[in-house]
This record gives sequence, structure tokens and C-alpha cells, in this order.
Amino acid sequence: MRFILLIISLFVLQTDLVAQHNFTVSPSPDWLAPYKPDLGKTPDASEISNGYFLLLLEEQHHAEKGAVYRHVIRQIVSEAGIQNGAEISVDYDPTYEKLRFHQLLIRRNGEVINKLDPSRFRFLQKEDELSRFIYSGTFTAYYILEDVRKGDQIEYGYTLEGVNPIFEHKYANTFYFTSHDPIVNYYKALIAAPARDIRFKPFNNARLPARSSWKGMQLYEWKIADVMPTDDDDNAPDWYTTMPFVQASEYKSWSEIINWGAKINTPPAPGIRLQTRIAELKKQSGDNKALYLQNAMRFVQDDIRYMGIEMGEYSHRPNNPDKILEQRFGDCKDKSLLLTTLLQADGIKASMAYTNTYLKARVSDYLPSPFMFNHVIVYAQLGDSAYWIDPTISYQRGPMSLHTVPDFQEALIIKTDGSDKLTAIPQINKGTQVIKEHFRLPDDKGKKGLLSIQSVYTLRFADQQRDVFANNSIKDQQKSYLDYYKNIYGELHNDSALKTIDDPIKNRFTVIEHYELDEPWKNDTEEPGRLGIPVTAGILQEALPKNSKKKNTKSQAPLALRYPYSLDYTIDMDMPIEWSLSDEPFKITNDYYAFSFTPVVNGEHVSFHYTFETFKDHIPASYLAQYASDRSKMDDVISFSLFWSPDDPAEMATPADHSMNWVTLPLALFFLAFFARLAWKYNQYTIYPLQDIQGTAQLSGFMFIIGFFVFITPLVTLQSIFSSDFFNYKVWYQLSRSTHTVNNTSFLEFLFIFRMVAALFFFVYSILLIALYINRRDTFPNAMVYFMLAGLLFQVLDAGISHYLYKKSWEITDLGGIVFRFAEGLVFTPYLLQSSQVKETFIMPHRSVAGKEKGY
Repeated sequence: MRFILLIISLFVLQTDLVAQHNFTVSPSPDWLAPYKPDLGKTPDASEISNGYFLLLLEEQHHAEKGAVYRHVIRQIVSEAGIQNGAEISVDYDPTYEKLRFHQLLIRRNGEVINKLDPSRFRFLQKEDELSRFIYSGTFTAYYILEDVRKGDQIEYGYTLEGVNPIFEHKYANTFYFTSHDPIVNYYKALIAAPARDIRFKPFNNARLPARSSWKGMQLYEWKIADVMPTDDDDNAPDWYTTMPFVQASEYKSWSEIINWGAKINTPPAPGIRLQTRIAELKKQSGDNKALYLQNAMRFVQDDIRYMGIEMGEYSHRPNNPDKILEQRFGDCKDKSLLLTTLLQADGIKASMAYTNTYLKARVSDYLPSPFMFNHVIVYAQLGDSAYWIDPTISYQRGPMSLHTVPDFQEALIIKTDGSDKLTAIPQINKGTQVIKEHFRLPDDKGKKGLLSIQSVYTLRFADQQRDVFANNSIKDQQKSYLDYYKNIYGELHNDSALKTIDDPIKNRFTVIEHYELDEPWKNDTEEPGRLGIPVTAGILQEALPKNSKKKNTKSQAPLALRYPYSLDYTIDMDMPIEWSLSDEPFKITNDYYAFSFTPVVNGEHVSFHYTFETFKDHIPASYLAQYASDRSKMDDVISFSLFWSPDDPAEMATPADHSMNWVTLPLALFFLAFFARLAWKYNQYTIYPLQDIQGTAQLSGFMFIIGFFVFITPLVTLQSIFSSDFFNYKVWYQLSRSTHTVNNTSFLEFLFIFRMVAALFFFVYSILLIALYINRRDTFPNAMVYFMLAGLLFQVLDAGISHYLYKKSWEITDLGGIVFRFAEGLVFTPYLLQSSQVKETFIMPHRSVAGKEKGY
């Protein structure tokens, strides 16, 4: 008897538990539109990833009944499908939704096995956002199927009835046409009264619904076969998606959302507790409204902790500010309404503002709907100044004039002034990060080195670091930083405790670190006796977005950028010997980002200075090829190694500053003699036959300008030869030891010799031009044109080789010499070849030819 009573009690308990969760078992609803799927179809086997596919996904919405019916058939095709597809789960909010299950069965070899047993359902609290301090009250009805086998079909259907009353029975929804799993038969329908004026907007090539009348209602249908999963890019910004979907909304304008928001965000008059807080803030601030605004903002940000209980209508309706003040916690809308109330109490204009942290400015592309927003902030006006305030951010410091807000881009201000659009949120006071790493490196592999880092964060970056250190112990942060540098430089340990300096007035936060490097120099695996140390601007490397690794090169996905972002990064290294580098500075600047690299060598001190700044939150797909090229150049200077050989006596010996390279000097004399011989031979060339010369025209006008260039060129060339250190042994020594971007130093030495030989060639050629000009030689015009053409070709070739070796980007300054040479030729060449004055002036042959003609 007691056993029977126990069974009855458990049954009653289970029944009561099911009832508490608004769960029942019932037949399918009678309002469903007719639909017959093709159950004989199968998807492409290559698209099946979890061991099962959806033979059917049917979803019907009834706007008038506030109900959603779902009918699903899963086809298990492998053992993996038994593991991944044998559980049924439905998420819902029992505060306003009822879950009615209609069927749950397995089809196996023509047999139908009924599995629908209400007592087998388990109701689990679903709080996916609890880590973000959000409690929604959502439950999951969970059912674990037993005895599932390969080849089974699992079919189930249910209806969710009820809508959140906060939306006053107005309809808005989004219909997605994709899934994580292949779908063979995909049907969606919306049933609504003809009086409802529902608008639809398709995205990503989605189809608009077919429209018809059915049982006195409007029926909107999508019948789609073979729906395949989308393949969105993880490196794309949050607002980008390739998922096809259709938005439906009964709201006609954003002003309707504003009016709805104003209605649910209007609190009652402040209670005693709130009045007391207002009085305290006024006393603290005196008559200074700017100070009152700052004090009220910081009170809500720092003293009211973030915690949201978003059950039922409180998913969108904020709690009473008095309640928030009493319990000292609230979510974004609670904290925003509290701050708005505090500000309005002192005569400061303040309003709630709705934003979307994912879609940002793309919200304007969508139909008006309250579902388009996931965050609430405050818009305040004081005099001529406007402030966007996020009350959920803690530890913001500095004056209000330097206040910052995340990159929300746009917001819908809940202010019933007739506005019907979203308002742009400007990005000001972006702040920056200034990081300086200073290495003191030993002169032997077995000795220790020192590394000191000073990181200065300003404005928004200071706020972020202040929050990080407030939520983590110094010990944890010190370990995190230590591990970061260990991954780059190997074993090291703290030389002193991590130190922070907070300047809340200027909103600057400084972190100082000191480490002892156990063995900074490592043996080079490629060259015995050589030591190396890796150099990595790690924080910069992490800030640069990675190109997608997907094989689909036709993807139109943009690449997400951190924005706003600004970094100034310096790596200083005190080397054991005088050092040299092959690198040259370069800059990359466009509409999306700016990067600069400047290496500096001063004896034993080496410095690498980087800057990186972003101007938008993404790089468009059309620019990704250029970014890939830029990224390759940036990677070459962000992470590399420096090498030296301490056991090599030549490595340790440093030449004197002005010591002569006795190898290049005879080489220069050889080429000087060689070019002089060629000039002598060319000087004897003449235009033949000799004309009857009455006399040459006088030099005048434009001839003097040409003469000026002819006479000044040897002086400029000679000065260039002596200022280029072609004969300085120390320069050649440094070239042979250059490390970093150019691994083969022979290329650098070749480039240096090429420039020296070219300089000697142009010097000799310029002397020849003077001789031809003075003697009015008939070969002067052609020789002058050839000289300008050779100069242009040299400029192009030299710049091209330099950019190839150093992987530099072309800039306007680099093109200056080429542009000058081109303009010089463009101006002088037509005159030299076509001018009658030139033809009458430069007519004299070489004297040897003239002598023969005259019979000498």
C-alpha cells in the first residue's frame, strides 16, 4: 500500500512540476496551414557533418494566437548521429510561454515507436549569459531518447504559445533560411490577420514570401528545398553575415519604437531613498552641473554592480530606479534609467538611447523593430556639450571633456521630439597605448640580460586597464605578463614586482615591469658559433587582423579591425657591440589603417619604433589583396631575429669611423678610367657629312638654362660621391654584418657598388657634356637626351631594387627623384631635338673630321 502511495505521490509531484513549467501534451493545433514535404529526398552526403540531417524543418507562426509550431524529422545516417542527434531540447520562457508537445516518435524499418512520455522530460534552468551577470529565467525542456540506432528517423512536433506582453501584441520577427545541418524540406509560414500591415525585407538574396489568403487570414509562405549551412568568416566584423534571412515588422517607423521605449522607460516619481541620493550628489557638486553629471555617472558605473534579472517583460522594461538603488544592482537598461533620473533631477537633459553592439550603424539598414537593439546607454546634454555615457562601464576616469564611449556608431535616442532616425555617435578622445621595451643584452651566451617595459595607457585604454587590474590580483597579472614574455624570449623571472601608476585626473594608467633574462642569446641552428635573439613586437602582432584561411578566394567578407585602436610601440636594445641594420623606415597609410616602422642604430644602441592606428572597424573585401601585401611587409619587421658571432675576432673589431676601404678605391679608379675612355671615344663621334658652316648661332634664352644644368651637374654628382661613403670601410663592414629583413648581405653590397659605379658614370658623362656644350658640338643634343634618359632609368631601377630588398611601400617622397627626371626630360627633350635655335647652334663636328674636309 505504501509503495502504491509512493508511486502516486511521485506521479503527482511530476505532474505538478510539469504544470509549474507550463508544459502539456496535446494534439497538433487546428490552425496549421497545409504542407506536404517530399520525404524521399536526401541531401549531398558531403554536407552531412554530425551524422544526421534534417529531412524536415517546418515552422509556422500565428501572429494572432502568439504561437509558433515546429515539426522536425531527423534522419540518423551514422553512429555519430546517434551521439549527436538523439536528444530533444526546446528553450522557452515559462513566465509567458506555454510548451505543448504533440508527438515524439522513432521510425525504424516501417515500424513507428511512440516515445512521447511527459514524465521523461527534464526542465533545466538555461542561463547561458550568467557569466555576463544576466539571469533570464529561460528553461530548457530536455528529453534523452533511448535505443536510437543508425538509420532511425526521429520525428517530433511542439507548439510554443504566448508572447512577451511588453510588445503589446505588435508583430516583429526574423525568418532565417539556413541551419547548422543540411535541411531537405524547409517550410516556414506566417499566418496573420488581414488588418495587420506587415512589411518584409530580404537580406543576402533571401526570397520574399509567397502571399495568399487562407481561412480569412493572410498566409505568407516559404517553401525551400536543400538548405545548406552557411560558411561565415570568423575574421569578419560582427555585423557581417552571409546568412539569408527575411525581416518582418509591423512597425512603420523608428518613431514608433521611440514612443514605445518612452512608455516603458518612464519611472514613477523618486522615492525617499532616491531623493536622498540626489540631495547627496547636489551637495557634493555644489552648483557645478558638470561635476554633478560626472559624480552621478561614476556612482552608477562603480557603485551599482551589473546584474540583470530579465524575466518576462523585464527583458525590455527597466526596474524602478528606487529598487535599483536599494538592491545596488541592475542591467544596462536599469542603470541607464537610474542615471537618466539622477541627471534630470538636477536639470540636466538626459535620455535613454538604444544601441546594437553587433550591428552598430547597420541597424539603419533594417526595418524598425524593438528587437534590433541589445544595449541601452544614456545621452546627456549640458550647455553646448553632448555626452554619450555607458553606465555599465566601470572605472572611467578623467574630466568629462575627455570622456569616451565604445564604438556603438549609432543609437536611437528615446526622446519624443518627433525624431524618426538613429543618431550617429562620434568617436572622440580615442586615446592610445605607448609601450617601450628596453633590453640590456650581455656579451656572452651564458650571461643574463635585463628587460624593462613601461606601458602607458590613456583615455579608453586607461579605463580598460584599470578595470582589468581591479578584477584581477597583481599576482595574477604579474604571472600573465611573465608567461607572455617567456613565450617569446625563453626563461626569465621577475627582477622586481610589477608596478602600476594610476593618474585619474589625466586618465593615464601606467604599468612597469622588470625581468631578468636567463639566457637571451640562443645558438643559431643554421650557422655554428653564431648567436641570435628573437625580436617580436607581440602586442602589435596581436592587434593586426589575420587574413581568412578559407580556401574560397571569392569570399566578399570584410576583415574586422580593432577600432578605435592606436599603438605606439618601441623596442630599445643595448647590444654588446656596435651594430648595423639593413632596414629602412617605411610607412603604410590608407583609409582603414596606418602603420609605420623606423629603425635607428647609434653605435651599440638599436631601436625599432612602430606605430599602428585604425580608422574604421573593418577592411572591405575589395581592399584585402592590398592588405595581404601590406601585412607581409609588416610581418617582416614585426618579428625577426638579430645575430652575431662573439667568437669571431673580426666580429668584435670595429673599424675607425673614417677608415679607408682599399678595395673599393682601385675599383672606383678602374671604372673612372673605363668611363673616361668611353667618353673620349664618343667625343670623336660626329654627324657626317660635314655641312658648309658659315658660323654658329649665339647662345641665348633657353640655352643658358640648359647650360646651367650642364655645368652644375658635375658638382652635384661629385658631392654625392663623397657624401655616400663609398670608400668608408666602416660602412662596408656594417653592410657585411647587416641583419633583419635582407638575409643575404651580398645583395646590399651589390646595391652599394651599383650606386658607386652609376655615380662615376654620370660624373664622367657630365664632364663630357660640358665639353660638347662649350665646343657647340653637333652631338650635344643627342648626348644630353641620352643623359636624361639614363638618369631616369637609374632612378627607377635603384628605387625598385631598394623596395624589393627592404620590402618598402612606394611613397610620394620615394617617387620625387623619378618625377624630377621625367619632368626634366619632358621639358628639355622636345627643345633639344626640334628647336631651330639648337640646330643652328650645335653644328660643329669633331676637329679631326673638320680637318679632313678642309684638306689639312
